[in-house]
Amino acid sequence: MVDIPAWGVRWDVATERHGCGAFHGPWNHGGMAGRNSNARARDMVLSMLVLLVPLALITWLFTSDPAPEVESVDVASVLAKAEEQSPYPVLRATNLPADWVPVRVAWAADGDAWITNEPAVGNSWQLGYLAPNQIYVAVQQRDRGTATFVSDVTQDGRRKPETSEIAGRSWEHWISDGDRTRSLVWRDGDMVAVVSGDTTFEQLDAFAGTLTTH
Repeated sequence: MVDIPAWGVRWDVATERHGCGAFHGPWNHGGMAGRNSNARARDMVLSMLVLLVPLALITWLFTSDPAPEVESVDVASVLAKAEEQSPYPVLRATNLPADWVPVRVAWAADGDAWITNEPAVGNSWQLGYLAPNQIYVAVQQRDRGTATFVSDVTQDGRRKPETSEIAGRSWEHWISDGDRTRSLVWRDGDMVAVVSGDTTFEQLDAFAGTLTTH
């Protein structure tokens, strides 16, 4: 037996004497066949990816839901009616940034149909905006049944000891059960105003600072 390490080849001398030398080296056909099989498998995988990626992209484009557009409401016409009929000054937001979108406005005189399709308990006003952080912030006013009104708007909230002094108005701090909804409550005679939203008191204070009656 002679070893030739430089070539990685082993030659069986004993067998060679009989004219049938056995050659064992790196160029045997079994190794080539293995590599060809691996290459074919790789090519098949790449071909499938080329087909599947565009199909997945098309499926996503046609099945994904686009973000709904926010429609603003006409505040001016409803506000004009409220100012004509209301016995108390009606609060409205002024100088809000353009990305605050008015999405709800409602007025009903005492006994008229309210947004719940029930007769309004007291003269009722509501003005709501969608803030840039997608939080709904609203101001509501009522002059009868105010205890129930505050409980409903604050979501059975509890009063906190803090108050916010804003533009000559003293707003009580209220927070809902579960601490999700925060509200500011201002009382002026029989009228109660509530600013509320699922947000911080700082954002509610900023909104309340834009409220005027003219």
